[in-house]
Amino acid sequence: MSDLSVETIEKRANFVREKLNMDNVFAFDMHCALERLQQNAKRFSFRCALDDELGDNEATMDDETGTLVARESVLNDIKAGRPRARFTIAHELGHYFLGHEGRRRRNPDKGVYVTFKERTEESEANIFASYFLIPTKLAWDANDPEEISDRFQVSLQAAEIAFERVQAAKRKASGEKRRPPRVVIDFLKEAQKKGYRVKSDISDIDQ
Repeated sequence: MSDLSVETIEKRANFVREKLNMDNVFAFDMHCALERLQQNAKRFSFRCALDDELGDNEATMDDETGTLVARESVLNDIKAGRPRARFTIAHELGHYFLGHEGRRRRNPDKGVYVTFKERTEESEANIFASYFLIPTKLAWDANDPEEISDRFQVSLQAAEIAFERVQAAKRKASGEKRRPPRVVIDFLKEAQKKGYRVKSDISDIDQ
């Protein structure tokens, strides 16, 4: 369970984009974003990691110093616009802008996050990264995840998650209910036939 609401995280991601003058830019230059932050933020800097400084981690964000440290390969990859590196940096910025305390690191092995606090903050940083890289308003007219992936230079996995949340936002805006999976519909209808009370409204779902 996240301490911050998704709405709060989305607002912060959009606010940062606006302050960076990248509000309406699709696949913005992440290295340029870091340089702008370093110039304008009160307490933020980034640098390349020293040899063996990060261990197995790809990047880390130190709350005490406001310093983002990333592998040279990650910094080179964001200059090349590679999706994984862009998400890695956006994730670390999430820790910074969401006020996560201590030193947070980005590791491909999710098993390193052992405490509830770590898992919660990792989830929050991922949500921030998603909204930071793929604002809902800019993905509103996307027809499928592939289009989002191409438009925003993100992985297909990140694009699929963003596409689903955009569709959810569109359903909410239009007042449309999300259709449950077929297996859930069949289960509820069968239960209803047997006389069980079903709280979910399935009256307008096709037979």
